[in-house]
Amino acid sequence: MRTLQIFSLVLAAGFALSACNHEDYYCDDTGCFYCDGLGCRPIEAPPRPACLGDYECTAGSVCTDAGCVAECAADADCPQGTVCRDGACLNPTEPAPTPTPGACSVTADCAASGVICVDGMCIADTTCGGAGCDCATSADCSTGFTCISGSCHADADICHFNAECGPGRICIDGGCTLGCDATADCPTGQTCEASICRDVPVPTGECVANADCASGQICVDSSCIDGCAADADCGTGRYCNAGTCAIDDRPHPFCSSDADCEPGHPCVGGVCRTPCTESAQCLRVDVQFNFCLSGFCATTNEATSDCAVSADCSAGKDCIDGICS
Repeated sequence: MRTLQIFSLVLAAGFALSACNHEDYYCDDTGCFYCDGLGCRPIEAPPRPACLGDYECTAGSVCTDAGCVAECAADADCPQGTVCRDGACLNPTEPAPTPTPGACSVTADCAASGVICVDGMCIADTTCGGAGCDCATSADCSTGFTCISGSCHADADICHFNAECGPGRICIDGGCTLGCDATADCPTGQTCEASICRDVPVPTGECVANADCASGQICVDSSCIDGCAADADCGTGRYCNAGTCAIDDRPHPFCSSDADCEPGHPCVGGVCRTPCTESAQCLRVDVQFNFCLSGFCATTNEATSDCAVSADCSAGKDCIDGICS
């Protein structure tokens, strides 16, 4: 009798091991399991990051009410504890999650910083902290960027004085702006006010998706914005910034290296400078550059500057050519 019991136990153990198909890991419709010489233990799906939309998930995964779920074409694409079900890596026993891609009408719907509403979907603003990202102070911007008028600008794209901007342009609040006599002198999206081209506020509530906008435009935060692939798509006075046309307020210096200047006149701050030891020397060369500052001739505004951006000035004043006025 005892011999029969032992034989039965051996048969049962052999059957349990055969259920593993002689493999360490397998899945069936009851779940995923890891097997060893002592038996099998269930393997659950790995933890998934919580998310509000696809923009918070890594490439190759989508946002659902169960978190960021990896996409797949076959079981081999999935981490242990999951199989490929309808293109998503899921445990065989867990219910199909509900997709939450992050639909929106305006950026405020996205409920997260660094995210914008484009074509009816919340997406990561790849420039956030960088050019174009919303900000309250420069602390909201990445290193090498400054907050000007509510958006981050690359320090290399910020002017301090008119001389950095190029002919016919004025440095106002860190941006190079065209002088004008009429709105016709200004780029699309600006109007002439007090002889200076100023931005026209972009209308909101125009769209939810790109299809609501005219050909060549995209829907960003409920506004129809001109899309672009290159500067040439944007017209005079504008440039292509991260896929949308923006007013070109970047400095266009007179020089970029000493080679652009006459011998003995190095390129400093985008201008071919005249070396000096005293201001009287500068007056004999160019009355515009009438101060000797740090060994080079400079303008009066450069020598007496009291601001870099308008935030440095009192309420109601702009920083123009380095002076609050």
